[in-house]
Order: sequence, then C-alpha cells, then structure tokens
Amino acid sequence: MKNLKYIILTLSLLTTSYHAELVLIVHKDFPMDKISKKSLKKIYRNKMKKWKHGGSIVRSFLKKGKTHKVFCKVLKKSPSKLDRFWLKQVFTGKGAAPESFSNGREMIAFIAENKNALGYVDSSIDTSNVKIISLK
Repeated sequence: MKNLKYIILTLSLLTTSYHAELVLIVHKDFPMDKISKKSLKKIYRNKMKKWKHGGSIVRSFLKKGKTHKVFCKVLKKSPSKLDRFWLKQVFTGKGAAPESFSNGREMIAFIAENKNALGYVDSSIDTSNVKIISLK
C-alpha cells in the first residue's frame, strides 16, 4: 500500500509540474519582435486600435481553457470580466468583437492568413506557420 501511494504521488507531481508556456503569435511577416505588457493591455482593452507600423489590429481570443486563463492573468482581468468588457464594446458600438477560437490550431491558421492579427497559444503547439513575439 505504501508503494502505491508513492507511485500515485510521483505521477501527480509529474503531471502537475508540466506546464507549457503562453506565447504571443503574429503573422510571419509582422515587423515587430516584441511587445510591451502595457501595449498588450491597451490592445485587449480596446485603447490601441492601430499598429505603429500601420493597419488595424485584429485581436483574437481562445474561447476558454487554461491558456486563456493564463492570458487573462497577464491582462489582469478574469475571463468573465474580459468577456463582459467586449460584449459592452460591441453593444455600445465602440469596438468589434475579437475573433475567437476553440483551440490554438484554429487560431494559428487564422493568424497565418491575417497580417495584422495578434493572438496567443500554448507553447506546446506547433507555431511554425506564425511568428512568436516576446512580451517585454
């Protein structure tokens, strides 16, 4: 019985210690390599609508999941508050709803086709069709 407890404890530690990292993704031809946390917050709070290099920012979200929760923590908003914020933006005519996706592969496919799109995925997903930018 003691060995069984040891095995279960070891397996649970191994599974909980694996945590893929959140990465920000853009189109492969995107001219920037990094973005500030301040700019990221402005973008997802609808205070920044155009890229410095030109073009309207196309925001994208994952609909739910661990990666979305981690992203919301970066923005310092809960997933429900972020949803309510964007519903209000759309309802009042202040902004268009961000593109939303069920999984990271869908988001990557969208961003690979849209030069001004910004999104995020779990680092365990293949991002070879897009560019990863760092958060400074």
